[in-house]
Amino acid sequence: MDSSSPTPFPFAFVQIKDAVCLVQLTNPSMSPLMYSDVRIFRHEFITIFRYSHCASVHPSDIHVLEVLDDRSTSYEEEQETVCLAREVMARMQRLSRIGLGGAMSSTASQQKQHYQYTKTATAPAHGTRMQSPRTSRRVAPIH
Repeated sequence: MDSSSPTPFPFAFVQIKDAVCLVQLTNPSMSPLMYSDVRIFRHEFITIFRYSHCASVHPSDIHVLEVLDDRSTSYEEEQETVCLAREVMARMQRLSRIGLGGAMSSTASQQKQHYQYTKTATAPAHGTRMQSPRTSRRVAPIH
């Protein structure tokens, strides 16, 4: 992707506490002793991110995972949006899974196990006919 305008500060994937974020670094030479200001972008749609807010982050709370090449981003300053190349978006999704220490995958597996348990625990016996409460009707007994 070609940039719409030259980007004065690079975009990067960073881990802030437990979240992987797309940010624009306002001070690329971050000092380990000083707070760093970053412009945080929130995911809006497929590969589009919109500016959310600026944050001052302590060096112990931020870890730069990857500084993005200008050719893989398209920044529209007037609309405050960034479009990422699809392969860059795929890398961000992979970093999000790794950055959270597998928390996403373990949560998904716990949900799957819960679903399998409730499915087997509440499944009707073979041949039992199920009706939703909205469509079931009372039928008068035949004499």
